[in-house]
Amino acid sequence: MSGSVQPSDPPPALSLEELGWTGALASHVTEAEAALRPARVASVYSAHVDVWLGDTSSPRMVSLRGRAMRDAPEGGVAVGDWALVGPASEGAGSEDVVVERILPRRTAFVRQAAGERSEPQAIAANVDRVLVVTSVEGDFNARRLERYLVAVATSGAEGIIVLAKADLIAEANEVVAEAAKLAPVLLTSARSGLGLDELRAQIPRGTTAAMVGSSGVGKSALVNALLGRSAQHEGAVREYDKRGRHTTTKRSLFAVPGGGLLVDTPGMRELKPWQAGESPDDDVESAFADVAALAASCKYTDCRHAEEPGCAIRGAVEAGTLDAARVASWQKLERELSERKGRQDVFAQLQEKRRAARAGAIALRKRLSTKRGR
Repeated sequence: MSGSVQPSDPPPALSLEELGWTGALASHVTEAEAALRPARVASVYSAHVDVWLGDTSSPRMVSLRGRAMRDAPEGGVAVGDWALVGPASEGAGSEDVVVERILPRRTAFVRQAAGERSEPQAIAANVDRVLVVTSVEGDFNARRLERYLVAVATSGAEGIIVLAKADLIAEANEVVAEAAKLAPVLLTSARSGLGLDELRAQIPRGTTAAMVGSSGVGKSALVNALLGRSAQHEGAVREYDKRGRHTTTKRSLFAVPGGGLLVDTPGMRELKPWQAGESPDDDVESAFADVAALAASCKYTDCRHAEEPGCAIRGAVEAGTLDAARVASWQKLERELSERKGRQDVFAQLQEKRRAARAGAIALRKRLSTKRGR
């Protein structure tokens, strides 16, 4: 199979079911919203979004109501969200629609916003799988992959490591073996077509996958190969580090021919996983199941895995059955999430206060309006 992009016919219209609409999502629609139409968010531009509507072959741009933006789930409106749209104004035509509400999510890949702000940023919503892409040469970094896999664990989706640009090296077995210690692995090459059928099989009809990774690892080339067209610009590979240039500038939702939906994302320069559960340890342990299992067998329940006698983790490191760098990464990520948990709790409390204040203001306006009506 060739990895080159071939011209294709216009894509067929997609049904709501093919876009991922389910009975569980429909249960969130109230009686008062029965006349609104479901739509899947394909791209986000501040106060506007591109959405897929049922029985359409391409997304269209619509506006967001202010309340839809304010009341959006954690991290703001994201690609992959399900929205309810209705007429932009009374008497408006059926083509003039606006997003009234963002529905609750099944899953969400969320990170802490870039910089030092303790705010969540939703990268992709309602995804079944997160494809963590890295190049087999130049970019491969097991510690960075672990960080991505912790973020995947908090999302509720399944994580798969996609090793790209396999055509750049003669032998990939060692890299594959190292990555396979962390999560399921697919070895691919957009240029030769290696692994593309297996990758496409991870995105069957009715499902959504998100592709994430650093800049220049080959995500755009894989997206184009899966879509059969040049949907994303590809940067030339630099000789000195075998990495491509940063080319994708926004998150977008694409329909894979014969398959499901794919979210492509710009390369991330930094990734700080956002705490999803009550305990930071739960999210980290999901990505470090092997280390967590050993920790549970330590002699002391409060073992710090340093000098304590009977430490199963230290014993495994000394025996050569566990990588000391992986243990250090596990401990570092646990510390980071624990340190950020306090700031994230403060952010959540402030958001709740703002929501309560808005609800109070709306209730007051309604009471005043009722009195004037009398």
